[in-house]
Amino acid sequence: MRRHTQKEKIQEWLGKPYMRLVYRLLVILLALSISRWMVYLFNQQFFHQLTLGQALKLYFYGMRFDLPIVVGLNLPVILYYCFPSLKIYNKVAQKVIDFIYVIVNAFAILLNFIDIVCFHFFGKHLTIDFLKVLGNSDEVSFGILRQVLFDYWYLLVIFILFVLVISVVAQHTRLHAPEKEIEPRWHLKQSISLGVMLLLSIIAWRGGLQAQPITMATAMQYTDPQNAPILLNTPFCLVTTHETALKEIAGDYETGFSPIHKNLSANRFIESDTLSIDSIPDNLVIIILKSVGQEMVSYYSHDRRFPLTPFLDSLLGQSLTFNGMSNSRRSLEVLPSILASIPAMMDNDFVRSPYAENDFDAFGQHLQRHGYNTIFMHGGNNGVQGFDEFSHRAGFKNYFGRIEYDDDSDYDGQWGIYDGPFLQYAAHTLNRVHQPFATAIYTLSSRYPYKMPKSFVLPKESYFWTGFEKTIYYVDCALKDFFETASQMPWFDNTLFVITADYSNNEHFQPEYSNVWGMYSIPIAFYYPKKIKPLRCNEIAQQIDLGPSILAALHVNDTLFSFGRNLFDTISEQAFASYYNLTYQYCDGTYLVQSDGENPFGIFRPINDSLLNDNLIDRLQCQDVFDRLYHFMQVYNNRMITNSLKPSITDFYGQAEDSIHH
Repeated sequence: MRRHTQKEKIQEWLGKPYMRLVYRLLVILLALSISRWMVYLFNQQFFHQLTLGQALKLYFYGMRFDLPIVVGLNLPVILYYCFPSLKIYNKVAQKVIDFIYVIVNAFAILLNFIDIVCFHFFGKHLTIDFLKVLGNSDEVSFGILRQVLFDYWYLLVIFILFVLVISVVAQHTRLHAPEKEIEPRWHLKQSISLGVMLLLSIIAWRGGLQAQPITMATAMQYTDPQNAPILLNTPFCLVTTHETALKEIAGDYETGFSPIHKNLSANRFIESDTLSIDSIPDNLVIIILKSVGQEMVSYYSHDRRFPLTPFLDSLLGQSLTFNGMSNSRRSLEVLPSILASIPAMMDNDFVRSPYAENDFDAFGQHLQRHGYNTIFMHGGNNGVQGFDEFSHRAGFKNYFGRIEYDDDSDYDGQWGIYDGPFLQYAAHTLNRVHQPFATAIYTLSSRYPYKMPKSFVLPKESYFWTGFEKTIYYVDCALKDFFETASQMPWFDNTLFVITADYSNNEHFQPEYSNVWGMYSIPIAFYYPKKIKPLRCNEIAQQIDLGPSILAALHVNDTLFSFGRNLFDTISEQAFASYYNLTYQYCDGTYLVQSDGENPFGIFRPINDSLLNDNLIDRLQCQDVFDRLYHFMQVYNNRMITNSLKPSITDFYGQAEDSIHH
């Protein structure tokens, strides 16, 4: 009898409104954290260096970032369940609060599920600036969404199960008017529970009792930037990010780094008997390959499981190649990096940032002034990603896209014209324009959903290739056909070809390419047998190095503003700069350093530690490399803020020596 009474007391206590509220919140905390954890489970290629124990540890640490979202979204539920009034037992009001509970929490979990897919392609969480890009993008179509749902149907099924669980919890935690008479102290207990829950909610929303609320940067206290996404849920990233202007950094910064290039000469890699300026200027063709990182190219990655780029491997073997690094991770960041030597060093893409209207210097502008016929070619829909507008600002006067191609029988149904026919169109078009010309060709077929022409025949061994690998092979074949056609053209022998990529591949099969170093590795090569010796140079070359290097190779000795260096100059010092997951990175060719912009927290030696498993921060100082990073940031921020991305009069005639090479 006594045990039964005790059981009844426990059941009565668990039936209290505040206890049912706690049950509801715990279920949401668990659901949100599990859906966050699924970003790790479905994208383990990005977290290969973690053991299961380490990953589980980060999972539990991540609940600190889940709590603000749980209390923030469920504040109406908290207020309702703790409200000191008998009206909380009203059935209609409870149905309304149940609806709110299910919908808002299901939406938060849905964001995590969406991020599972997006993280696979971008290697980072969705943030508010990226959502704005997607919202304004003309590439987000019904066809793509339908394809995503088809390919990731299992995630939709799992998400529905999450929603069903939340719905069941809502039903089982609904308040029922007590059969017994309400005790006199009921209102007092409700008032106390309301005060306690609000106090705890404030603490949870701030992420603890520290002076400042937690942000995405707080995750770096627990792990390095590569693994930080495991701790962060998507709603938290969206709530805590917003468009912020760059901060001006005080100091005499340009004594350590100057972006002004005055003597763009070529004193290495080019045949000595060709250094004099020819009577006929050289043509230029830049080929920007879509999502072709070093990992996909056997020339760079000898351990590739399947050879996908036999022609590109052969072409690189006849070229001057570098250890290429991208300064971009998204399509909107590509053209500023390659065409204008502006790296992606802020949360916003340059073309959608507060500094989008800044005047900037670009090698295409210089070539146009020197009589070059400048052309940008992309088989996508005209106007996509603003490529036509930005390329025009960067000096590429003419634009050839899907409209100019004028034959939708070669349309892939999503992105544009297949690379095979479009590259043939590019080769024949260049045969009809006046020389000298400077052309940039941006491919697109090696992009999700990875479509190829039905007539294209894959080799028998492609059975085990992924869809992405198949399109890489297709692009390589299209590139081979382009060079075979171009080699028959009269302009071919007098043309400098620059081969690069927009950014690295999204699928990773080798661990050394799935970290914050390897994921930036791309091909960079100069093919010009008439003048440039084939050589494999192990120096780093960034996308932002292409501008000054191209002008030097073409003997255009103008004064150029560029955050990169001249690869053909012996006194230029190799460097690589990037910004990823709130982390600034800089490499001098030996050491890769990481900082939040103020405090250093990472030193690695990629040459000997390609997996970045050994953080040397406690054993090395590398103050000179960190100084270079901060000088670079100073120049970038201050010149961006003051709209000083072109050489000024003092840059042309001042006495200060260009120190970018020293």
